[in-house]
Amino acid sequence: MYSTEKPLCGAQHSRRFHQTFTKTLLATAITLSASAAFAQTKVEPVIVTALRAVEPLKDTLRDVSVVRGDELVSAGINDILTALQSVPGLEVQSLGANATPSIFVRGGNSNQVLVLIDGQRVGSSFSGLTALQHIAITDIDRIEVVRGPAASLYGADAVSGVIQVFTKRAVGLSANAMFGDKRSSDLSARAGFANGSGSFSISGNHRESRGYNAITDSNNFSFNPDRDGYRFSSVAANGSLKLSSQFSLDANLIATRGNVQYDGGAGFDDRIKSDVRNASIKARYAVSDRWTSTLSLGQSVDQSEFVSSFPGEYKTTQDQASWQNNFRATRSVSLWNAIEWRRERITSTEDFANDSRRTASFVIGADANLNPFKLSGSLRVDDSNQYDTRTTGNFGLGYAFSPAWRVLVNAGTSFKAPTFNDLYFPGFSNPLLAPEKAKNIDAALQWSSGVSNAKLVVYENRVRDLIQFQCDANFNCSPQNVAKADLRGATFSAGTRVGGWMIDASVDVADPEDANSGKRLARRAKLHGALKASGEIFSVTSGVEFIASGNRFDNASNTKRLAGYSVVNVFARGEIMRGVSVGARIENAFDRDYQFSTGYATGGRRVWLTISVNQL
Repeated sequence: MYSTEKPLCGAQHSRRFHQTFTKTLLATAITLSASAAFAQTKVEPVIVTALRAVEPLKDTLRDVSVVRGDELVSAGINDILTALQSVPGLEVQSLGANATPSIFVRGGNSNQVLVLIDGQRVGSSFSGLTALQHIAITDIDRIEVVRGPAASLYGADAVSGVIQVFTKRAVGLSANAMFGDKRSSDLSARAGFANGSGSFSISGNHRESRGYNAITDSNNFSFNPDRDGYRFSSVAANGSLKLSSQFSLDANLIATRGNVQYDGGAGFDDRIKSDVRNASIKARYAVSDRWTSTLSLGQSVDQSEFVSSFPGEYKTTQDQASWQNNFRATRSVSLWNAIEWRRERITSTEDFANDSRRTASFVIGADANLNPFKLSGSLRVDDSNQYDTRTTGNFGLGYAFSPAWRVLVNAGTSFKAPTFNDLYFPGFSNPLLAPEKAKNIDAALQWSSGVSNAKLVVYENRVRDLIQFQCDANFNCSPQNVAKADLRGATFSAGTRVGGWMIDASVDVADPEDANSGKRLARRAKLHGALKASGEIFSVTSGVEFIASGNRFDNASNTKRLAGYSVVNVFARGEIMRGVSVGARIENAFDRDYQFSTGYATGGRRVWLTISVNQL
């Protein structure tokens, strides 16, 4: 581990880290199991991403997590990387303050996870990544994470999972102000109202920081000993209108602008100016008590300008349309189908041979709750004018052999479309690339009783025709469908309430392997876990978060080793008068020095103070 303390030799460090990691999390697992007797009843949340229909979280057959926006605000969290760090099955990394995060779901590549905002696809068709750091935490109602392939529901790119962000709808007036070290601030305000026929809310947010020097290695050609700060501004609006007992309209808008500095060489202030926008409107019509039809139209934009010695502008526009019908055939059986259309358009300072592609899709699904069995399945056909037709499917089976215990099995296929950079970037592309493809199977044992729960999931995802950049003997370089990956692992997660305290823990044991070389995939750990305990002390909501990761490698050949790390975050929040709360958060409380990539800093300890005002 990179630290100011006297370093241990590699073997000692690895042994001590894994002993501490294992003892801590195993002890937590035992505690959670033993404390079931203290369970109390609570209202279970619902989820829509796993089935494209509303279902209770406790009943879903998929491996899912829900992160609530109000809990993030209460914990003093103000960035998406921190919000996702403790989600089971995820490793989240970034190279600089508020840079675009790399999200590895079950060991998959960061461009193999699909990101949605309010049901709409977002992201860059150049890189395949999504600038999630643009989203303000105060604009998040909840984040739903589905682990495992979901291409049969959403099409291309959902190879290892789906992350969907639902923006907040709230009534009344509220404001939130956060101030931190490094001249950091996060200011937001919201106003909303609702009546019997509709609702409307609007919010604004501004975040900025001087940041820290992202690259610490003076031998790196990009090294610049300055601070790399950021600035983001955003506005979000949501509205709904009920025109009759059968017909309603919903609209969502989020627009953000960012300016993030990064090291690109001494003597120049390299930065990325970016805009991310997402807008959608949905019309819902209840044809009957058993049949609901929904028409959705929307557009998302991802635009970046690189101000550096290698300048460039890249803009992705995605126009999207969907018509979905949900049928309740019987009390126990539900059916649904959807027709979708999407057009991706790009503009760039580079001269791309093709600047658009269109995809038309048809998907059908079914869900049957035949106690003690539950079954679900979906089948999707995507027809693209660029990569032809792809068919994907998923089947899930659950069996409840007691009120508390269930066993779940899921099998599915998926694919990832080549990016425009892969296909058409001048001088370094291959227009003959085929989509990456994958086959996945996972099984789970799940237990729940009151507010206590535990789940063990084992999975294997075999990904083929992975796109890898290669050079021939004459140094002609281009991406090729030559790589393979085997993603195997297990995730254990558990939670319970003891007295007034909620305890959640998870451990991921993974083997993300390059099937050709047998080497571990870069920047992915074999062991990763999180522990969180939160509750009230003298009417003050307090909590501690522990996040730990094993060693990783910074390159495909596994010659650059990154040490494991562990960080502790603490927070407290209390109401000082009616509607007014103050809070404090310390991230990386012990100021651990660790790295996600060789020579890149992670910023050290961070301190935040918050004041919130809510007038409902």
